[in-house]
This record gives sequence, C-alpha cells and structure tokens, in this order.
Amino acid sequence: MFFDILPELAKQELLKRGVMTDELLYCVKSDLDGEGCYIDTYITFTKETISVLRGYEKYGKMKRGSKRKNLVEFETVGYDEYPIDIVDEMYVDRYSNSARLMIKDKQGEEFPIARFSLGYADKFEKFSQRVNLTSRGEPIDDSLLEGVKTHCPTCGEPFPDPNRPVCPRCVDRRSAFKRLMSIFGSFRKEVFLILLTLVISNVFAVISPVFGSQMFYDEVLTKGGKYYGKILMIVMIIAGINIASMVARIISGIITSKVVPEVTHRLRVSIFSSMQRLSLNFFTNKQTGSLMSRVDRDSQNIYWFFVDIVPYGVMNVVKIIGIAIVMLLLSPFLSIGIILTITVIEIIQHRFYRSQRKLYRKFDVAMRSANSVLSDVMNGQRVVKAFANEDREIERYRLKNTDAFLINSRINMRIANTIPVISTFYRIINKLAFCLGAFLVIKGYILFGALSALISYTEMAMDPINFFTWIGDRWARCMDAASRMFEILDALPTVKESDAPVRLERIRGDISLRNVTFEYEPGHPIIKDVSLDIKAGQMYGIVGKTGAGKSTIINLMARLYDVTGGEITIDGVPIRNIAFEDLRRSIGIVSQETFLFIGSVADNIRYADPDATMEEVIEAAKSANAHEFITRLPDGYNTKVGEGGVSLSGGERQRISIARAIIQKPDILILDEATASMDTRTERKIQNAIDLLKQGRTIISIAHRLSTLRDADMLCVIENGELKEKGTHDELIKAKGKYYELYRLQADALQFINN
Repeated sequence: MFFDILPELAKQELLKRGVMTDELLYCVKSDLDGEGCYIDTYITFTKETISVLRGYEKYGKMKRGSKRKNLVEFETVGYDEYPIDIVDEMYVDRYSNSARLMIKDKQGEEFPIARFSLGYADKFEKFSQRVNLTSRGEPIDDSLLEGVKTHCPTCGEPFPDPNRPVCPRCVDRRSAFKRLMSIFGSFRKEVFLILLTLVISNVFAVISPVFGSQMFYDEVLTKGGKYYGKILMIVMIIAGINIASMVARIISGIITSKVVPEVTHRLRVSIFSSMQRLSLNFFTNKQTGSLMSRVDRDSQNIYWFFVDIVPYGVMNVVKIIGIAIVMLLLSPFLSIGIILTITVIEIIQHRFYRSQRKLYRKFDVAMRSANSVLSDVMNGQRVVKAFANEDREIERYRLKNTDAFLINSRINMRIANTIPVISTFYRIINKLAFCLGAFLVIKGYILFGALSALISYTEMAMDPINFFTWIGDRWARCMDAASRMFEILDALPTVKESDAPVRLERIRGDISLRNVTFEYEPGHPIIKDVSLDIKAGQMYGIVGKTGAGKSTIINLMARLYDVTGGEITIDGVPIRNIAFEDLRRSIGIVSQETFLFIGSVADNIRYADPDATMEEVIEAAKSANAHEFITRLPDGYNTKVGEGGVSLSGGERQRISIARAIIQKPDILILDEATASMDTRTERKIQNAIDLLKQGRTIISIAHRLSTLRDADMLCVIENGELKEKGTHDELIKAKGKYYELYRLQADALQFINN
C-alpha cells in the first residue's frame, strides 16, 4: 500500500464540510504544520476538489493481542479546500529535514498547502503526479505501483529498510515457528521417531532416581522392605533403565544427524534459488556480506533451531513435568518448598539473561561492524597498498574490534560475577532442603531413600531450568533468521514475466521508447519523458555527461529494470510482454563494469553459451581482439583467472567480456563504455570488430570518446535524464547544440595535448 488510508473519523469530518468521500481518489498524511510543529494532516482529492484536513488524532488503549491502537477521536483544528482546475502543477519542495507540498496555479503564483518530514517525500511525489494528471484530464496508471510497499499495513509505520518490506514491530514469531516446523513435512516418520525416542529417554531419566535412591534405600536395604536383599535385581533394573535411556538418545541423535543437515541443505539451496529469481534492484543496495549471511549464517541459526531448540525443548518439557510429578508423589510438603525456591532462582536468572540479551545484540552489531571493515579492506587491498594506508586500516579495524572486545568482556564479567553467586545460592538452598529433609526423616515423616531421590531431582531440575532461561536469546535469533529467510523465499521479483509471454524466435531489433520515465527511488526521476526510435540493423550512439542517465536507458532496454512511466517496445511488442528467455537470449550487454568468474578464460568466454565449442570460443576472442594476449598466458585459454579476473589488466578483462557477448550471437548488442579501459590502438581494432558485427544486428553504444561514435547511424544526447537532441554526427555538429559543445571540449583537449 503506497498511499495512506483515510480513517473513518476523518471521513466524517470531511462529510460535515460537504466533501463526497465516496469520490475521493488518493490520500496522503503529513505530520507537520507550517511552523514545523507536529500535527496530523490528511490531504486528499476528488476530480473537482483538493481537501486538506488538519487536526490531532487521539487513540484508545491498545487491546490485548492487538498490534495497532484504535483511533477514537479526531480533533479538527483547520480545513482548506482548493479547486483542482486552478492547479497548473503540484510539486514537492524539499529542505534538509522537511519538505512542503506546493501548488503553482494557472496565474503562476506558488503557495504551500502542507508540510511534512522528509521521509514522507516519496508518497507526496506520487500523490503530486496523480493530482497533476487529474488536473490535466489524463488517465492514471497505477499498475506500476503493484508490489510497492513503503509502510506496514498492520501498524502503519514506515519500513526501516525500504528494500525490505518487513516490519520488526509486527513480525509474528509464532507463525514463523509453525512454518519452520512445516519444513519437516517430508520427514514425518523421522520426526516422530526423534520425538518418541526423546520422550522415552527422558521418561527413563526421570524414573531412574526412583529405583536408584528411593526404592534402593527404602525397599532393598531396609529390613521389612518389599525387595529386601534383592540387590542384584534392582541393580540390573537400574542398569537396564540407563542403557535404554542411552540407546534412545543414540537413536534420536542418529536420526537427527541425518535429517537436519538435509533440511538445512534444502533451505540454503532454496534461499539461493530465490535470490537468483529476484530482480536487479534487490541487489543494488545490499552488501555482499549481508546477502551471504542470509545463505550461511541465517541457515546456520535455523540449523541450531532444529538441533538445539526443538529436541532439547521437548526433552526438557518432558523432564520438568516428570520431575514435578514424581517429587510431589514422594513428599508434597518438601517438594512445594523446593519448587518455590527453584521458581525464585528461575526469576532471578531470567532477569539476568534478559539484560544479557541486550549485550549479546550489541555484541552482534559490533562484530558485524568489525567484519564489514575486514571485508572492505580485504576486497580493497590494491587501494590500501596504493595509498600506503595499512597502518590506518589496522587502526580502524582495531577500534571496531575494541568495541566488540569491550562488550564481550562486559558479558563475560557479568557471567563471572553473577552465575557463581546464583549457583552458590542454589547449593545453599539444596543443603538446607537436605537438612530439613533429614529432620523429617528423623521424625519419621519420610524415608531416607525418598529424601535422597528428592535431592537428586532437585539437582536434575537445574538443567531444564537453565535451558529455558538462556534459550530465549537463541529463540529470538532463530526467529529473526527465519523471518529473513522467509522474506527471501516469499519475495517476488519487481521485474516479472508476463502471465502470457510473447515468444519471439528471432528479434529484428526495432526498439521504440515512448515517454519513458524511470526512478530508482520514488520522487527522484532519473529518466524524464524520453522518446526515441532505433531501427533494426542500425548502430545507435548515446552520449552525455557522467550521470546523465545513459546506462539507465540501456538497462531499461534490456529490462533489467521496469520503467515507472511510458513504454518500451521491441519489434512492436511491449517489452513487458516478451518472454524472458527470448529477451535475454537476444540482447547481449558489455558493461563498463566487467566481472570474470573464477575459472578458465575459455569458461568465462563461453559463460553466455556453455555448449559453445572451442573453435567458437577462439573465433569470439579473435573478434574481440583478445586471442593474441590469451595465447601469451601461461596455459592459454585454460589459464585460471582469479575472482573478478584480478590477474588480468582492465583492458584484457574488457576484451574477454566483449568476447563473452559476441559468442552469445545476440540480435541486439549493447556496449556500455566497452572500450573505456583500452588504449587507442586496441580501441580501433575493437571498433573494426564491431563494424564486422553490424550486419544483421542492432548495436547501441555508449561512449564518452565521441570519436568512437562518428560512424553511428544515429546519435542522441542525454542530459539530466532528458533527450536534448538527436541526429547523425554531421547533423548535430551543424546544429551547434549540446553535442557540438561536447565535441568541441574533447577537440580542444586533444589539441592541448598535441601542443
């Protein structure tokens, strides 16, 4: 939900002022008044009127189990109304921490109608666009807003991370737990055996002190006992119980060791597979380490959920219930006292570990910060060495690691100071219970064997109590990891294939852009109303200053992103309707940011066509002017290159990247600064190779060096995301516009160098 929902009480206030609320189109909420003080303001409009309602929202008490308070009163302090036909343009005027919603009327006067925190600017930009379209009588297309989520639908608060539509306030950990357990659906028999063996093991563990202490002392060693003198039989029973418990634990461990790794293996593959299906914008603002932790660390936390939390949780529940029942049967009076004491200790430990969890979270944050520095430095070693900043990076890492060290030291110090005190207190209580029990034995209220069994159960109860005390932190980590994992598994790509895709066996290469608009972030358009036509078989050049939007245009042509306005067609078919397989097969891209995978040179070239023969690989390398330097490598085409091709120069990596695109045999070849890393001689050879590739292909080339585009069939100049001019080289020179300015700047620079 991109826009806000108008509350019922606010609707009633509008109805009082004659607004037809059933005709309202869109609504946004601002949080400031003209002086910058907090106030609740709703701005909405119909086809005739813009309404601005200001006031204060009052909420009732939150009901138990509810995640959002109910609005019980809206106190109106102001209302303004503007005819929509006076609007020439509505726009957002941004400041450092806030922004204003402005109206420019038909007479040219400008005035604000609302003020809001800068974080709401994206909503108001979209709102302004729809007001402007309505005032001009143009249709509104909301299909591009599908899947856009900026605010939590439950609590209404903005998501902390716009690229991760998950609200930490409203995450339902119980549903995550149920879903995690459902993963074992294909292992029902194994899970049943695990739980059965755990229950059997703990039942035997609970009844063991009855035979080993209570029965042994009171019924075997005491004259008149039921089993007096039958020591061997009781010893055999005790041994049998312990052996049976051990066998049950072994069986449970064997089954768990087989099932859990299989489940985590499937989870990791599923997470990675889901990532691969997501669109490029998902990866744009994500750190590599963060994404790797989704696959590695989060799946490892879930592994411990299945290994620690579930089995030991079941085991300790059975154990604590069994211990309580047996203790109450042996001596209700003494057992109640011991249970109350254990409860007090549990409360103390719970409070201690609750405060510890905050330190654990701080420690995790500090370690992530230290690891991010480590990752940056390891990946940027060339820059570090080039600027001789080794000591500076050592100090930066030392400071980050010191933060983690201090927090960890505080954690360990608290444990060292608190846990022994709690343990000592528990032992004192245990001894006091024994003394009280001894007194009861002397008085004849209970037997010595029963007392011995009670003391054994008291000590046995500490294991499950400790488990339930510290498991909260592990539980929180696992559920957080599960929510992140399910976020990936449930995520849908923003660039989605049509439900009924059009199959194109062969693409001619006619490309048309009609009023194309695009923005990476709402309210910040990168491409603005661009229209152009590229004919099949032509070489089309796109020029402009750095950051003008050239690379964004070719990303839209390849549908790595979807336009936020307008339309792109290939061979007359909207690009949104073309099957991904046909589109990706027919478009080859050589980016200015080259990347080579770990492997041989030949493997990197045939990445676009794994079935390509060695002859085809060599032919593609020759076309890219790469064959000569490849044959000089130690193992030729079988030479292994490191991550990103670090053993090769920038120009060599670029030529391999071009060969990789050539072997794809695309109908449309896109060159994004493909020769930027090459010397002039090599660049000319590449240009000759590109000239040979022109036949039967549409080539779109971006270049800063305008000399490489002189022979292009058509050139267009992009500036600030807008199409300023287009034509051939000679036509644009004669026009003496933006292209002429760029050409003169480069010509003057070359003349200065020659002189």
